[in-house]
Amino acid sequence: MTWDDVLTRMENAGLNPVEETYMENYGKILTAQRPEFRDHNFRCTYGVVKCAGVEVELYLFPDEAHRIDFQNVIGNDPWWFSRENLAMHFHESDPDVVTRILNAME
Repeated sequence: MTWDDVLTRMENAGLNPVEETYMENYGKILTAQRPEFRDHNFRCTYGVVKCAGVEVELYLFPDEAHRIDFQNVIGNDPWWFSRENLAMHFHESDPDVVTRILNAME
């Protein structure tokens, strides 16, 4: 998936996404700002999108293997979800909206 694919899927699901943040080459920032990532080299795009009142952080990787490596570092927070090369983080949110967003990424 690409960033545009994600936004299109959200639009097609009637979620009316509003892009709040978008950063390419976020892996460099990630390793500089978060100690748990210092020994890792991730290539990813980062963004925050608001859908139906819910903010979701999106991390897009070149492939699913990179996403899996990333999720191995972040641990087992139950508000992390993934689809293909996309990792999504929700702050505690309305479960119905989260489900709609996850279904849009199928």
